[in-house]
Amino acid sequence: MRKLVIPEALKVEFATVEAIWHTTGETRRVDSLVLSWVKYEKQLRRLFSFFVFQHPKITADKLDEVIAAFAENNKLYPETFISGIEKLGVTPLHKLMGDNYTKLWPEISRIKKYRNKIMHGQHTGQNIQSAQLERDVIHLINWISSLAQAADVAFGYDGLRRKTYIAAKACSNVPVQQYPFSNPTELKKWLSTLKP
Repeated sequence: MRKLVIPEALKVEFATVEAIWHTTGETRRVDSLVLSWVKYEKQLRRLFSFFVFQHPKITADKLDEVIAAFAENNKLYPETFISGIEKLGVTPLHKLMGDNYTKLWPEISRIKKYRNKIMHGQHTGQNIQSAQLERDVIHLINWISSLAQAADVAFGYDGLRRKTYIAAKACSNVPVQQYPFSNPTELKKWLSTLKP
């Protein structure tokens, strides 16, 4: 089995993936991939939420409504968050990550195609070998690490740390150029218009 090297900044977030990777379980590669994918999606959601939470009218007393707007929308996918970040006028991820985006995005797109089948308990029809699953876990880790580093430098938040609302309100640098909503109800409506 390929050696898994988790960057120091991801050690806490990927402790479970690392533990699964080092077991002798037959499904450890698939399990590591699925869990890494969840972390990929979570980082994008947190980063998008960070920018939404910076809105001056999104206050602590409105937080439950904002979270409900996210929770009630079943069409928020990683690509939707990426598009939403761009629609807020924040530096697009392809510019933020540069060459790493160019190198890793095709891998992420390819992984997504078979990940959807795996998550629904279906055959992929792609005869994916163990070595490919291992490489794909590493691609996901590299994406998350690259985005975390770039976002932390640019915005002061990496999308990994918990308590996103507190981080957003503590940040003095608000990179959002435009908010197409001014309250949770408008946010909910705007979220429904986002397309990948």
